[in-house]
Amino acid sequence: MLVVLSVLVVWQAASPGGGSASGPATAAPLTQAAPSTTAPTTSPPVASSEVPPQDVAAATPPPTSTTEAVPTDGADPTPAAPDPGLPVALTADPANITADALRVPSGALPSGEPFTTTGAGTWHEVPGTGPVLGTGPRVVTYAIQVEDGIQDAAADAAFAAQVDAILADPRSWIGGGQISLQRVAGPDASFQIALTSQMTAHSNDLCGFSVQLEPSCYERDSGRVLINNSRWVRGAMAYGTDLSGYRTYVINHEVGHALGNGHQPCPVNGGQAPVMMQQSWSVANDDLAYLNPQVIPPDGKVCTANPYPFPDAVAPAAPSVVSG
Repeated sequence: MLVVLSVLVVWQAASPGGGSASGPATAAPLTQAAPSTTAPTTSPPVASSEVPPQDVAAATPPPTSTTEAVPTDGADPTPAAPDPGLPVALTADPANITADALRVPSGALPSGEPFTTTGAGTWHEVPGTGPVLGTGPRVVTYAIQVEDGIQDAAADAAFAAQVDAILADPRSWIGGGQISLQRVAGPDASFQIALTSQMTAHSNDLCGFSVQLEPSCYERDSGRVLINNSRWVRGAMAYGTDLSGYRTYVINHEVGHALGNGHQPCPVNGGQAPVMMQQSWSVANDDLAYLNPQVIPPDGKVCTANPYPFPDAVAPAAPSVVSG
């Protein structure tokens, strides 16, 4: 018998890492689209998470599917093919196993490509500006930064291009019709989106590491959305090998904090997770209730990973290919 386990994740912005916020709140909350109440046809991921001030739930995820091959007249059982609708499972990085990761396995940092663990603790702006995105009456501006000493200029430009594309998608925050976003240069932006090294993110005056699961966060005092480079490079268990999906999620989640939004629980078992759920750590309410008991009920609901505030908005059309 082959047991296929799906383990998935979330966190909080400091807004520590699954997304939480620190400092006095200044932005009015932006209403997020209600997640779909229709359960997907595939089995839901078991867990994932993000970082608030205290977090960590011990939850042993149930198997998402169990299949057993039927032997024929003495033939050896043939394992069933994996369900293509489920995220491809990741393994935890043994060098980053913490007590909290043992309690909430979906919050562990996956194994994967190397990243720079420690930067200079200062940031430089990635040059560039852009048009107003969306039609909302409230225009919110952002700039893009990278911590000094963690990557080269080409990687800086690639990071900025991905952030711009994520926020320009109508399924992102512009899809609600309440705000518009614009990339600007200089310190007068409403907030900065800053790729930051793992150890700098752990600083007590930034995201912190009181919950020992890798955090990204929104730090209100500096107006900086801190994207932990360990997560940007490795992703999260809830997203499996879908690194692009995870990157979309973490930008939308942490920008959501900068726009005034707090954490949300899984509303419908088997439905899509709200983007403000701490999916870096878990998509299971029982996991996140331990980390954020004032907000998340331990009601057994488990959602599927979703990187968008407005997932039902019209996605951008793929460019047409002209041959001749």
